[in-house]
Amino acid sequence: MLTFVESLSLAGDRAKQNDDAFGFAGGSAWVLDGATDLGDAPLMGGPSDAAWIAHFANACLHHGACDSIREAVRRASLYAGAAFMQRVGAQSYERWQSPISSLLMLEETEAGIAALDLGDCRVFALDAAGAVFVAGGPADAANDESTLAAKQTDRHEPLLRRADTIGMLRRMRAELNKPGSRWTFCLDPACADQARAFSWVISRPAHLLLMTDGFSALADRYRAYDARGLVRAALDKGVHELGRELRAIENADEAGALHPRFKKSDDATALLMRLI
Repeated sequence: MLTFVESLSLAGDRAKQNDDAFGFAGGSAWVLDGATDLGDAPLMGGPSDAAWIAHFANACLHHGACDSIREAVRRASLYAGAAFMQRVGAQSYERWQSPISSLLMLEETEAGIAALDLGDCRVFALDAAGAVFVAGGPADAANDESTLAAKQTDRHEPLLRRADTIGMLRRMRAELNKPGSRWTFCLDPACADQARAFSWVISRPAHLLLMTDGFSALADRYRAYDARGLVRAALDKGVHELGRELRAIENADEAGALHPRFKKSDDATALLMRLI
């Protein structure tokens, strides 16, 4: 049985919406991380298209049974695409404007768990035998962002307000979700077929920590914990204390001198589940 323990979702900027979402239902659990809008006017009319697609998909995953998590992802994409076209209609838009989200979704199996991964969300697990499991990624996504951010040398202007940075990110966004490229959850239901699949044989009881990259930065970017240590800390301290640690690290390095990144703090979501 897959049961809920604790969750946390922190906005990266408390003056703005949170583009993350998470949920669990019927032996499944998931986290979503809407990709930050790269334009000034959201196509869907809300605070951000990133929040729209993450929360729309979250609602779809919460409601209605499917034969598999892959079919659940496919259906959510189909519904999102239909809602997008109903709103946008014949309005022209650039490929980089199409809303996308990272998604990691898992379900309980007889042996342990099976999962699908689209984007850069992460899951760490610690089982009854002491085995550690790590998936989601790519694991070097934080390093990739740090490398790109470090090349933007003018620190007087926030990176996501600089025209050259935005132009670079738009070009990169436009190359996603094509044959041979990286895939995220998007408005093309083919993303369900392109999702990376993995399964784990787990000794119960076990604990699974699902995270958006804003939270997994504690391990992947800031190296405050390794995978085992982060799950253990979530159990011993709680994810809310880890959230405070995360923001303390980022506030102490506000300009990104130690840890180059595109914004001081990202939305950070963690979902701690127990498998019994």
